[in-house]
Amino acid sequence: MAAIEIENKKVNGVEEQVKLNFWAGKVTCWDTCHCPDMIKAECPATKYQFLPCWEIEGTYCKLDDRGATGKDTRICEVCQVYKKYGDGKPIRMKLFGRGLDTMLKDLEKVVR
Repeated sequence: MAAIEIENKKVNGVEEQVKLNFWAGKVTCWDTCHCPDMIKAECPATKYQFLPCWEIEGTYCKLDDRGATGKDTRICEVCQVYKKYGDGKPIRMKLFGRGLDTMLKDLEKVVR
């Protein structure tokens, strides 16, 4: 499990905590997996870059056409991105309710 890195910075004399980009200095998951622009635009991995993709619920990779909720990390365990950057640590999601599946369910409520 990768920790969220926090850096203290002084901005205009006020100390703020800044979340660092997990992907800094790494090849991002969306580049490694050659995600099309349409997917990159919607996938929470690109929006919440302070966490690795395997710690975010509802990334595009975690969804399937059988009604997946985006919480199943089995796909991550065999993914080349996790194998490269996950350090073999157990996968534990840290960000919920911001993924693609959540957005789709909200749209379904509006349509009904």
